[in-house]
Amino acid sequence: MPGNAGLKMLAAAAVVAAVVLGGCRDDGDGTSPPPRGPFGVALREIGGGGAGTLGVGWADPQLVTKSGRGAEAIAAAVAPNAASIVEQARSLRRHFGLAPLEAEQLISVGGSYAFGLRLDGVDGRGLAKALVADGGRSRQRGELELVEIGDYAVVPEALLRLDVRGLGAFDAFGRDLVVLAISDRARAALLGRGDRLLEEPAYRAAADCLHDAVAVRTIPDKHLLSSEVGIEQVAIGITTDGEVLCVVGGTPERADDIAAGLERSLAPDAEDPVTGERIGDSLAGVEVSRSSYDGVELVRAQATTPAGGEPGFFFAAVSRGSLVGLLNGSDSFLP
Repeated sequence: MPGNAGLKMLAAAAVVAAVVLGGCRDDGDGTSPPPRGPFGVALREIGGGGAGTLGVGWADPQLVTKSGRGAEAIAAAVAPNAASIVEQARSLRRHFGLAPLEAEQLISVGGSYAFGLRLDGVDGRGLAKALVADGGRSRQRGELELVEIGDYAVVPEALLRLDVRGLGAFDAFGRDLVVLAISDRARAALLGRGDRLLEEPAYRAAADCLHDAVAVRTIPDKHLLSSEVGIEQVAIGITTDGEVLCVVGGTPERADDIAAGLERSLAPDAEDPVTGERIGDSLAGVEVSRSSYDGVELVRAQATTPAGGEPGFFFAAVSRGSLVGLLNGSDSFLP
């Protein structure tokens, strides 16, 4: 049994943990548990909080592989720009020894596209040397080597030759960490600078809603169709047997409307508002539920994948512009 000093240390640690996890208050009457699942753990590493407008992509390649999914699911989760790092994984390994698909996890931040990508557990020293050789400016910050080459959103020639898009102007390299970013601000967020996203209720709610996901993408409201739809963000995840859509935030009335809309628009005989394709051909066994977490309204649509099908309907709905129509239960794109 610990003595008094040990008990005081344990109590202090408990207080620190409670502060770090944000307290997780639910409607002010009690406490919600910390977000479940690996995505919630990953969010503890990411800064850039405060504005409430950052989207996050995340994937664990090992969990993705165990679920029977491939690199396409990882690329869809981390969003355009960062997706090109996944798509060019073989070339990056061959030229620089950088192996994106062997990372412990990949995390991106952005909006409709990625502003930066972080890869944990991989060696990027070969790429760092190539960027410096091409004129990149290198400086040491603790255990990290920061490399800047070109201005905002410039793609270094070494990456451009491999058809990497958007990223690489502001980078960081550690012993087992690589960050490729469009700007210093995105790099700082991926390095955990500033307020942590997990301190914000909307991100905690999204993480808990996607507790069983192996690949995730969250998108702020205003980036869905360049117009606000009365929520805070959508969060999409691939699971071992299907996919999940979480609609986060908004008023209780708006959440009720979205739940009713999804019940209609995700029925087997309903049609995609853009392509006209039958929903039942892409999703099966859709269950829509309503809840709240930390005082944040949630609508969750859980779907299994039809036999012989591939998950990714909700990811694709974002890129083709049909998700807002689905949320509203019709082909209307207005809230």
